Amino acid sequence: METREEILKRINWGDSTHTVNDFEKILAGNNFSDKKFIYHKLLKSVRWYNLRSILSENEMKEILSPEILDRFHIPTMRENYRYARKVLFG
Repeated sequence: METREEILKRINWGDSTHTVNDFEKILAGNNFSDKKFIYHKLLKSVRWYNLRSILSENEMKEILSPEILDRFHIPTMRENYRYARKVLFG
């Protein structure tokens, strides 16, 4: 299974101005707006079980928030993640 660092490095497509450390700082911060693009990339690029292994419970709540999920144009993907949020957090 990939590590958090490997996954953050892999999702950095098309964004060579950010490093893994930059991503970690953004994820550790309090600015949700800055986190949105990372969360969206993670959901689009990383398998569910890998996400569960590299994200904290708080990060999982954030990544499955309506603000992130509503950005998906594919209805089935959006609904699958909404269902996962409901199962995990009620």
